[in-house]
Amino acid sequence: MNSKGLAVIVLAAGKGTRMKSPIAKVLHPIKNQPLLYYVLESLVPLNPDFSILVVGFQSAVVKESFSNRGLIFVEQKEQLGTGHAAQQAKLALHDFSGDVLVVCGDMPLIKSQTLVDLVTRHREKKSACTVLTLKSSEKKDFGLVIRDEQGSVSKIVECKDASEDEKKVDEFNSGVYCFDKHLFLKALDEIGNNNIQKEYYLTDTIEYIVNNGFLVESLQIRDNTQLLGINTQEDLSLAEKILMGETKSS
Repeated sequence: MNSKGLAVIVLAAGKGTRMKSPIAKVLHPIKNQPLLYYVLESLVPLNPDFSILVVGFQSAVVKESFSNRGLIFVEQKEQLGTGHAAQQAKLALHDFSGDVLVVCGDMPLIKSQTLVDLVTRHREKKSACTVLTLKSSEKKDFGLVIRDEQGSVSKIVECKDASEDEKKVDEFNSGVYCFDKHLFLKALDEIGNNNIQKEYYLTDTIEYIVNNGFLVESLQIRDNTQLLGINTQEDLSLAEKILMGETKSS
């Protein structure tokens, strides 16, 4: 993975309101380790040049918990969306040249091989961005991957903002991406918050890149389990059972 520079951004700033707990979401334990531990472990085989952890809620505690991992910590002081979270990493990326992998800090079941495959596809296709997507007949509250008539990714629409036709799409955004760093930073500068949530969506970088004539590729998987995001205590319990081999995700 070292032929070209690779930096990683881990989005871990969320409070996790639906957890109904005073603990920051990424610090909730699974098998006696905070769930963020498993995400960071999945990155080890990629051997990135450096990893940036975007912290927010209980930032001091999160930093202390992972102070021995050689991470660069940046803080999202206001929760203004995933795009805004990624913007906090811009300064840390300033002198870096290469690809930027963005992952979610609340997906403890993501596999290292999937991340390796994503970066590999991104480089083989020489794309500006490659997004990990899920093909599933089950309805998800993930962003929807919209493709053009040629089958190329044209944009990602958040569920809350999707039209009735768009809601029929059966390919979903994972929240995991590999970007060309230069275009990534340009796209981050251009996204706005003209949506129902009034948030800066990281997904809006996709439409910007496409509209400027650059290639967005995808790596499609059908394994729901890897993309289980921890948002509730039930999710946490399910992830622990899966890690212990007691059950499988639907």
